[in-house]
Amino acid sequence: MPRVSYTESNVIDAILDVTDNGLSQSKAAQKNGVPPTTLSDRLRGVPSRSEITQPAQLLSEPEESRLVAWILRQEALGYAPSHSQVRATVNALLRQQGRGKPVGVHWLARFMKRHPSIKTKIGKRQEASRFNCFTPTAVNWYFDIREREYGWIKPENTINVDEGGIMAGFGLDSLVIGSSDPQRKAFLKGPQSRAWTSFLEAVTADGRLLKPGIIFKGKELQQQWFIDELKEVADWYYIT
Repeated sequence: MPRVSYTESNVIDAILDVTDNGLSQSKAAQKNGVPPTTLSDRLRGVPSRSEITQPAQLLSEPEESRLVAWILRQEALGYAPSHSQVRATVNALLRQQGRGKPVGVHWLARFMKRHPSIKTKIGKRQEASRFNCFTPTAVNWYFDIREREYGWIKPENTINVDEGGIMAGFGLDSLVIGSSDPQRKAFLKGPQSRAWTSFLEAVTADGRLLKPGIIFKGKELQQQWFIDELKEVADWYYIT
């Protein structure tokens, strides 16, 4: 016999149909898609399966829900927490409640499995000044100025630029916990500035490819950076 799929909300609606609306248990169960035995048990005060298993969890369901909300909020602010930070936060909460036993090795993995709205991903470090300045107000301000100063821009003068880069020195990116939405990136604010070698490629709205560019910092240019062999694959030139 196939297993009936229902939610706690369906059970509550069925209980209300019996207690408040005068339906029989069988009709209320059929109306809300709940097994009659389940409805009968709940009316007799038998706890739900989640209520039975919840005491085995370190945190209650409301506490876990608030923890998920805190993680997503921290990510939105540019401070997506790492695994160790989440564990430390939970352990601090347990100590505050008088429960000295810390979370186990596999607790965090089980916690994320119970809450598919969050997952582990790479947090991209970004300077706080850049993070703070990228706001809807700033973006709208830019387009308002562009429209006022330049008006409509021809397709051959409309350029889409894609940028990639290699960072000089050690990276500060790290694994964090954040939203499971694949379109949502986890940026981490910090005071550090980073030196990049950037690679630019561009194409105009009418399909014309522009020459790619490489941008890097240096006190002086060296001729050895532009060896003759490279001329076979690209017509190199440079500006300062």
